[in-house]
Formats: sequence, C-alpha cells, structure tokens
Amino acid sequence: AMVLEATMVCVDNSEYMRNGDYPPSRLDAQTDAVNLVCSAKLEQNAENVVGVLTAAGAHAEILETATQDVGHVLRALHAVRPAGALDLVAALHKAQLALKHRQNPHQRARIVAFVGSPLATPSSGADLEQRLPPPGRAPEK
Repeated sequence: AMVLEATMVCVDNSEYMRNGDYPPSRLDAQTDAVNLVCSAKLEQNAENVVGVLTAAGAHAEILETATQDVGHVLRALHAVRPAGALDLVAALHKAQLALKHRQNPHQRARIVAFVGSPLATPSSGADLEQRLPPPGRAPEK
C-alpha cells in the first residue's frame, strides 16, 4: 500500500537565490525542482497533499497549506521574490506547525527543505537538530 503523506516544502527565497550559476537563476531552478517533488508526491497517492512556504525575508510565510493541485504551488512560487537572509529554523518550525494542524491525521508529516544559500552556523547540522522540536511534538513558543 502507498503511504499517505502531507508534505510542506520550504523554499529558499534569500538574496543568494538571485545568483545565475544555475540558469536562469537559483530561484527558477528551485521552482523547477519544487514542481518535480510536488508532482511526484501527488502522483504517489490521490490523497496526498503538498504545501509550500518561504524561508527568508521578513519572516517565513506559508503560501499554500495543503493542496492536491501542483498548479496552486507553482502560481504561489511565481510570485516569490528574493529578499533578505534565510532563516531555516523559523521556516522549519512554521512547517511543523502547519503539519500539526493537517486535516487528515493519517497522513505522515514530511518536510522538504531547499537551501540555496550558506547556513549561518558552522555546526549547522547538529545545531539545527538541537533547536528543532522532535517530530510529533509541538514547537515551543
């Protein structure tokens, strides 16, 4: 049997995403990759849902919470402009919160994070793990 999933995709919309090393820009290359990931998730199971949120700018912003239409995700992404610095921890917290409130509790919660800019902390992996609540637990305020 196919696994039921609710997936939140964190996109990097920091200033680094203006770089043209992945033509036409990192942001456009990321949009293509998000399209592939979301399309694959939605094709795996008719009841799967995907959502998308930005991880830079003034604050992490949820663009789409739970849709079965990849067109909704793409329309939301086309409006995203590079701004500010990446705050991956804040974005992951917000993604966890969105998944905590998913309509179908049988869906397994998944987060896919796209990172196209340097992480602020040198020990980012271990540090990030310590700053995130364990899966299945609500983030502390």
